[in-house]
Amino acid sequence: MTSRSYHEILFLLAITVLLLIGFLGPVFWKIPQPKLNYKIFGRNFNDISVNIDRFSQFNTNKNYLSTDQLNNKKIVSEWSELVLNNAKIGLPVARMYFPYIPRNISKYETNKKKSVFIAILLPIALRGNELVLEERRLMNVAFSTNNIYQIEQLSKKYKVKNFKKINFSELNRLELLKIKLELSKKINEIPISMILAQSIIESGWGSSRFAQKGNALFGEWTWKSHAGIKPKENLDADYSVKNFKNLLDSVNSYILNLNTHHAYKDLRNYREEQIQTGKTVTGYEMSYFLEKYSEIGFRYVIKIKNMIKKNKLNEFEFSKLENF
Repeated sequence: MTSRSYHEILFLLAITVLLLIGFLGPVFWKIPQPKLNYKIFGRNFNDISVNIDRFSQFNTNKNYLSTDQLNNKKIVSEWSELVLNNAKIGLPVARMYFPYIPRNISKYETNKKKSVFIAILLPIALRGNELVLEERRLMNVAFSTNNIYQIEQLSKKYKVKNFKKINFSELNRLELLKIKLELSKKINEIPISMILAQSIIESGWGSSRFAQKGNALFGEWTWKSHAGIKPKENLDADYSVKNFKNLLDSVNSYILNLNTHHAYKDLRNYREEQIQTGKTVTGYEMSYFLEKYSEIGFRYVIKIKNMIKKNKLNEFEFSKLENF
């Protein structure tokens, strides 16, 4: 027998001994063997994809709730307290966007209900403004690159004066400048304290029928059939309160309304003047121009100002969302 064959036989014997120890050792020495949960393996490998979103992070990150926790009073109350406390000391607000107001919000104690509603609306309002500022950036890029298609689309969305009569393919430099000045006044953010105050008043802290059934936070009217909810006290009315698929859509529609409707031209002029002179735009001051938002006229302005002051909504005026 050669030296090489001898070594090969010893190697095989060693492997055999190790295998026997592996199988019989745990039984002989009564070592507990690990138990595998084959159901977990089967579930994970059978899934084509696993979707991870912010709604599923609450167990590891208190900034977020899972979808099955949105109507849990205790959890939502704790979450809202955390959100507001962080916002008040200047920490970024988590990007937690409730799709709807909790169905049981009317059952909360008054102070808890207020905290929950504000905590829900704050990140959504901030997101609405973020989207507007993104459009503002796109607008500036469009004009700097002479992107006529983008300019036309923004002009349509923001109802540029005489839009239907404008021939965008033949605009001269002076006409482009005129459109840019108008869009610059219209495409801008709304003060957070004012968004919160109006949503509180128009939705009854999220407990109104319109807010609960249609995610309608700002009492916007629509004359389109099947696009809203009829007021109970006037089922024969020729208008409805506009409904939305989620809360963010409601906020986006409200911001667009203030940025486009002719009734709020003075509001936009005021905002532009403040910005151009380097002054701060606050909801308390800007709400002065909301007289035409409600049938009660200037009394509505007083309601907004009192709401901001009484609930210290100015504390959230300069809140920021966390980075992506």
